[in-house]
Amino acid sequence: MRSQLTRHVFRQIIHNELYSNTLCWFPASHHCLQLRQSPILPAASRRTLFGFGRKPKRQPKPVNYEPGFETMLELNNRLSMRARAPPPQSLAKAFVDFFRYKQRAQLPLEDIQAQYALETYQHLQMTHAEDPDFGLANAELRMALRTLNVGSKNYQYKAHKELAKVIFEELKKRRESMRDNQEPPVSFHKDLLPFILIMARFGDALYARDLVEKYWEDCIKPAGASPWARVLRGLMRENRGEELQKTVNIMQKYNIPFDSNVHETITVFYAAGQADMEMTKKWYQHPIANRGTPTDLTDATVLKLCISQSEFDWGDPIFKSLIERTPEEKVPLDVIFQWAAAKGKSVDEIERMMEVMVRRQEERGLTLSLDMETINGLVELANSKNEPYTAERYVALGQKWGFQPNARTYLLQLDYRIKVGDIGGARTAYARLQGEESLDSEDLPLINKLIVALCAEKRQNYAAIMGLVEDLGERKARFEPETVATLSLLHLQRGEMEDLVDLLNTHAFQYGLDQRALISEVLRSHISNHTTPTSRAWETYNILRQTFSEIDIPTRITLMQQFFARKRSDMATHVFGHMRQQQVKSFRPTISTYVACLSGIAKAGDLESLATVHNMMKLDTEIEPNTQLYNALMLAYTGCGEPHTAQGFWQDIVHSMEGPSYASIQIALRACEKAAFGERMARDIWGRLKRFEIEVTKEIYAAYVGSLAGHNLFGECVKLINDAEKEAGYKPDALLIGTFYNVVKGETNKQKVKEWAWAAYPEAYEDLLKLGQYEVTKSSGEDEYEFLHSRETFFDIGAIGRDVEA
Repeated sequence: MRSQLTRHVFRQIIHNELYSNTLCWFPASHHCLQLRQSPILPAASRRTLFGFGRKPKRQPKPVNYEPGFETMLELNNRLSMRARAPPPQSLAKAFVDFFRYKQRAQLPLEDIQAQYALETYQHLQMTHAEDPDFGLANAELRMALRTLNVGSKNYQYKAHKELAKVIFEELKKRRESMRDNQEPPVSFHKDLLPFILIMARFGDALYARDLVEKYWEDCIKPAGASPWARVLRGLMRENRGEELQKTVNIMQKYNIPFDSNVHETITVFYAAGQADMEMTKKWYQHPIANRGTPTDLTDATVLKLCISQSEFDWGDPIFKSLIERTPEEKVPLDVIFQWAAAKGKSVDEIERMMEVMVRRQEERGLTLSLDMETINGLVELANSKNEPYTAERYVALGQKWGFQPNARTYLLQLDYRIKVGDIGGARTAYARLQGEESLDSEDLPLINKLIVALCAEKRQNYAAIMGLVEDLGERKARFEPETVATLSLLHLQRGEMEDLVDLLNTHAFQYGLDQRALISEVLRSHISNHTTPTSRAWETYNILRQTFSEIDIPTRITLMQQFFARKRSDMATHVFGHMRQQQVKSFRPTISTYVACLSGIAKAGDLESLATVHNMMKLDTEIEPNTQLYNALMLAYTGCGEPHTAQGFWQDIVHSMEGPSYASIQIALRACEKAAFGERMARDIWGRLKRFEIEVTKEIYAAYVGSLAGHNLFGECVKLINDAEKEAGYKPDALLIGTFYNVVKGETNKQKVKEWAWAAYPEAYEDLLKLGQYEVTKSSGEDEYEFLHSRETFFDIGAIGRDVEA
């Protein structure tokens, strides 16, 4: 009684959730994610004197949408629902606000953001025809084009290229149709050059090269611009070696020699960016125009690659050449010391080299440019070789010479201490770094790594973790997806659901789909973990579905089945209901989804949940019932104690064009086993099988025995088992006898079956004792559920239906 009352209250509390819309892959509402109090574990009330002293209810942080993005998101939602789009004026304003914010903050566009911006632009272009500029002025389009060129980690974004192309073509069209009384013309190259750079950056370097060739003489060269280096980098990123050489030849055709700068562009890219020794050797050895020599930067970069890959024999001539041609007062000490250290010189030997070089320079009246950056280069070398002890000795050597560690020193210390798992040392390095000015936010990736490392410790220092999180938050720094995923797990483990909601509202909506999947996987794993309390799993699920509404149907089915496994069919049914609410067709339940839900309900025996799902199916215009779905309904109603209703679906099956499957026959016979006077329908089914000479499987034969045993027809069951080999070609086995025993009602009758089986079929009875009652029950019952999902070829016996009609 208490369990029923709790479940009833639970249903009343979360009834509204079943009808709360969830649109597209971001929440469609303009409100932030609200954490609902668990219906199972209500918050304990506290009495306070005269009502004072009670803390106000905590409000979650609002979703951190960038300016304009929420409106573009709303457009996507409405188009997915085929609903009326937002007004064009608000869409145009959102587009401009979004790109203005990105430009001022110098932030790159994520892939999904570029996709929504492209969708907004195309919608305005198609629907806002009364305005020749469709709400976007030329200056605003140019701003968007320049913003697309902000650096990004990924160079293969399709939406970036498409958006840049449509904006460039629109600007070109407007320029060609511009009249004298309109705004002053802007030189074409100011539109062309950003577009070329975007194409080269985002994976279309060949198209960029074609544009450079097309407009070189008339536009680009007179403007004094030279985007060839960007084209070269684009081709290198795309790994187009042949086209790279072809482009170098084209440049020479336009009298752009392969000088030291071009040589540096290509060689440094392969040496520093790709660490590709083969390509580095190839392009380093490429002849330089006018008998030029590689730049110092080229040589230094190539030598560092040689150090990392132990290519000392090939690198020695480069090292000697660099030393010989460099003026004595500008000798590259960092390269000299790193080369010596890489070839085996110890820290003490490096120190003696330093002493000798300083003395020689002083004798010549020169000042040796030895400083902390020289030491940092040696520390970085030790880091690359995973030698933290050596790195520490280099830092100590610098301090001995009076060089104080700087921000780069502490960054290097932070890096290698995280790598070796010295979290305490990493925290010390971070604390020292706080007193320095980091260069260009170089510390942000390492702080993210430190947070992840702290969370991975067995004994987590929560205060230290939150201190780092607050530091990043105050700096408005980017949280890496891995960091947000790790912090999400931390909050889940500590039961801090409000903090989890705040974390996701602040960061989760800034990432692309792949990055969001990394975070949502943490929540899904927490739900599936059997040690997670059911109430906590339900809270986590609600956060998951509201924050990550892009999760697909297979994932939602898995979540639903996990609640069935927790014996909470009511929760599982609500998961199914949330799928049913989806406005995007690809996220709505299919027949296989209904089958999965009904099968779970069948095992749970929850008639109320069954009625809810069946009503959803009746109202679902996209679902046309077939044999598989009718099978699931039969199984569900039988499992919920309504075998007479299940028998009605058998009639639907036999009257359908598709007809029954083997699973249909087996499930129908199971319904006959439990229904009053079900033996009559069982005999009718059996007669038709015999009449149409349909092959009878062992499972169907056992199901027919069970359908009669359920009505205590002892004699008929005995005869069927005795005739099994003659009738169906199967010797009586544990499945057949076990089905007879488990289904027959009453202890007296069960004892009668045992005595008969022991005397008539001792071998089968021995096998039955080895299996145990549970296994036999599984064979006679749950195998039907498994058979339903096995996707075996259906056997068309639609003739049964035609015979019934006759």
